Amino acid sequence: MDAIKLEGGSPSRISFRPQGRNVASAVKVVETAMALQEARCFAVVLECVPAPVAAATTSALYIPTIGIGAGPFCSGQVLVYHGLLGMLQHPHHAKVTPKFCKQYACVGDVINEAPLEHKEEVTTGSFPGPLHSPYKINQADVNDFSNELQKLGFDEAASAAVEAVEKIYNEH
Repeated sequence: MDAIKLEGGSPSRISFRPQGRNVASAVKVVETAMALQEARCFAVVLECVPAPVAAATTSALYIPTIGIGAGPFCSGQVLVYHGLLGMLQHPHHAKVTPKFCKQYACVGDVINEAPLEHKEEVTTGSFPGPLHSPYKINQADVNDFSNELQKLGFDEAASAAVEAVEKIYNEH
């Protein structure tokens, strides 16, 4: 592997909570980032920190900073794709979606509709049809298969195989 992402840089730093909102906490963000750099990390994620703290941290380091809710002064930016794509449609998510998240699309409704459409087609029998049943067995083999099933006492299974051929192969 090329990298491991670790959450938090010291035992006193709590991830997913705003950091650096007072002098002591802001200094701790810079010190923690410096310690990570000294530990040979190749980048530091700054999450939920005020933009001036992110700017100072980025300036103090020679490794890049990646911001997520840290303003525009980091070396790069990241967002969780669920928020970026608008996939979090459940009302619960409105309460937990971070304030820094920008939604660039709204695919959540489409994602929610697709399984419902699939369920409806499976329930009505319109999926899978011939187009999505590509694996074939020739008619002679189906007849032999059906005969073998009958010899084994599986008369209903034999009939089901023959009926399936009629439905799938002749439905064009």
